[in-house]
Amino acid sequence: MFSGITLILLITLAFVALVDYIPKAINAAKKPAAVKPGYGPKPDYIIMPTVYGNIDYLKNLRFLRLYAKNVVICTSLYENLEFYEELSKVCNKYGLRFICADLPKVNGKPVKNAYTIYKGAFADLAKLGVAPDTPCILMDADTYAIKNVNNLVRTFSLHKFDIASLRCEVSNPKTLLEVLQAYEYKLAMDNRRMDPWLTSGACSMAKASVYRHVFMHHSHFFAGGDIEIGKLAHIMGYHMGHIDFTFYTEVPATFRDWYNQRIVWFAGGVRHHVINIASFSWQHYFIFFYNSLIVYLLLPLRWVEMVNYPLTCLLLLGFSWFYVFIANVGRGWRKEYLFLPVYSFMQSMIILPVAMVRYCKYARMQKSLGLLKYDLSYATRATRTFFRSLNLAVASLVLLVAGIFTVDRTHYWVQHGHAFHVLFSSMHF
Repeated sequence: MFSGITLILLITLAFVALVDYIPKAINAAKKPAAVKPGYGPKPDYIIMPTVYGNIDYLKNLRFLRLYAKNVVICTSLYENLEFYEELSKVCNKYGLRFICADLPKVNGKPVKNAYTIYKGAFADLAKLGVAPDTPCILMDADTYAIKNVNNLVRTFSLHKFDIASLRCEVSNPKTLLEVLQAYEYKLAMDNRRMDPWLTSGACSMAKASVYRHVFMHHSHFFAGGDIEIGKLAHIMGYHMGHIDFTFYTEVPATFRDWYNQRIVWFAGGVRHHVINIASFSWQHYFIFFYNSLIVYLLLPLRWVEMVNYPLTCLLLLGFSWFYVFIANVGRGWRKEYLFLPVYSFMQSMIILPVAMVRYCKYARMQKSLGLLKYDLSYATRATRTFFRSLNLAVASLVLLVAGIFTVDRTHYWVQHGHAFHVLFSSMHF
C-alpha cells in the first residue's frame, strides 16, 4: 500500500494542479479572438516559411502565391549552389523573395534548423524589410490557410497582441494514422485557449521586434523549439493571446515517419519538462504537474505497475474510451477513435524512453542541455530572486514526490509482485 506521506504529497500536488486548471478551463469556455471579414487598406505583414536542405520541402506554393508580395522565404547561408538556383527559380516564378540567414556554430559547424534560421533572419530587421511592429507569421513549408490571412492580421492588430498562437490542424486526414493525428491536433489546439503560450511550430504570429527579442535568447534546440518561442515571450512579459484562425499542415502518412517525428517531439518534452523542470513552472502549474510528474518522471513506475498488474491496461483502456466519448459529445464519433488508447500507449510507454536517449544525443551534438534563457531585465532583482526560488521549491517538491512514489511502489511490488519475485529469484550472485 502507499505510505501516508506519499499520498499526502501526491494529493496536495494534484489539488494545486486542479486549482490552477479550473480558472483556465472557465476562461477557455469563452470565445477566443475570432477572425471576421474585414475591409479597408491591406495590412502590412510578412509570411515567413523556412526551407533548407531540399527545395522539394516547399509544398505550400499554391498558398504563398496568393500573398506573394508579403512572403519572405527563409533559408540558411550554408546550402549548396543547386539549392539556391532552384529557390531563385521558384521565387522568380511566383513573385516571392527569400533571405539567407547566418547560423550559430558548434565546433565550427552551423546548427541548422528553423529556429536558428529565424534567429539569423530577425537579426537585421532592415535587411528583412520590416518595421519593429510589423506582424510576422512563421510557418512550415507545408502549411497553408484557406481563409483570408489579411483578416487574421487585422484581428492581431485589433487586439493589440505582441504574439499569438494560431490553430493548426491536419490537412485532409484519410488513413487511420492521419485520423488519429487529426484528433490529437484538434485537442491540442483547443488547449491553446487556456495556454496560448503553447505556440505551434507549424504556425505562429508576433511582431518582428518580439521575435527578434525571443530568438536572441532561444536555445537553438530543434526539439521543443516551437513551444520555447511562446514560453520565452510569455515569461518576458509580452501581451499574448490565441486567435481562432486555422492553418492546415501535412502529417506523417506512414508509421515509420510518425514514429520518428514523435521521438523528436518527446525529446523536446524531456527538455522542457525534465531538464527545465525548475523553469517558471508556477506560471502554468497544471501542465507542469501533468507532464513533468505524471508523464515523464513516473514513467518507470508505470512500467512497474503494468508488469506486475497487467489488468491496469484494461482499466486504462476503458477509461480512455469513456474520456474520448465524453470529449466528442456534439462533435461526432469516428470508429478510428477506438484505437486512441493504443496510440497513446505507444507514445507514453514506448516512444518516451527512446526520446530520452535521443535528447541526450541532441545535447551531445549541440554541447548544450537546451536550458531556457529568459530576459527578466524588466523585473526587479527581488522579484527575480523570489520567482526563481519559487520555481526551485516547486521543482524540488515534484522530484521528491516522484522519487518517494516510485520507491514506495517498487518496494511494494518487490515484496508482493509475482513478476518481481520471478526476476529476483532468478538472480544469483
